[in-house]
Amino acid sequence: MLVLAFVRCARHMHSVRADETISSLQLWTDQMKTLLRIFPLVLVLVGATLLFERPAYAYADPGTGLLAIQAVGSALVASGWYLRRKIYALFHRGKPDAPGQEPLPISKDSEGSPLP
Repeated sequence: MLVLAFVRCARHMHSVRADETISSLQLWTDQMKTLLRIFPLVLVLVGATLLFERPAYAYADPGTGLLAIQAVGSALVASGWYLRRKIYALFHRGKPDAPGQEPLPISKDSEGSPLP
C-alpha cells in the first residue's frame, strides 16, 4: 500500500505541468502528507517484526546468496539501461557539441537505434 501511494505520487509529480491549476498541486501535496504520515508507522511495524523474530531452523543453500547478488546486479543494469539518456544528459549538461560535427540522421526503420 505504501509503495502504491508513493508510485501514485511520483507519477502525478511527473505529469504536473506549469499550466495546471493549483488544486492539482494541492492534491499532490495532500497525497504526500498522507504518505509521510503512514511511513513512520510502516517503519515501526518492520522494526517490530525484526525485533521479535524467531529462529527458522532452515537450510539456505550456498547458491541462494549468489542468486540474490545476481538479482541485485540485474536490477542495477536494467535501471541503468532504462535511465541511460538521463545519465548521459547529467554528465554532458551544458557542453556544446564538437565544432563541425553533425548529428546522425535517424531513419524510421531503426527507431533511434545507434547501430547501423
